[in-house]
Amino acid sequence: MPEYRLRFTEQEDDESRQRTLDELHTFIAAMDGRPLAVVTLDQEQSALWDQEGDIDYQDVYGRQIVEQVTDGITETLVIRNCDGLPVVLAALDGDSGWRGIGIDKRLRFEIATTMQNDETEFN
Repeated sequence: MPEYRLRFTEQEDDESRQRTLDELHTFIAAMDGRPLAVVTLDQEQSALWDQEGDIDYQDVYGRQIVEQVTDGITETLVIRNCDGLPVVLAALDGDSGWRGIGIDKRLRFEIATTMQNDETEFN
């Protein structure tokens, strides 16, 4: 399986929030026009995704999903929770594998709205 790296967004204050949104928008723009897979977690996976504990479900599920979509065609990935809100954006990054960016709970609705500007691509 290609390497999979996930980092997380942070938003501590208004300035930090705007920087994070700008970073996410840049990531979305870089995904544009590339073959896309959209995977939606079921209810149990969605609940576990944001849970903190001994098991890092974001890493576990993320790796499983990346393995499933790595088909030589797919270059970008959106993982959504059972409510349809994006929890991760990921893109194949040349020879270095997949890189992903986790979306903070507080930003998911806004990012979902941004991404649904192109209904045909994200439905």
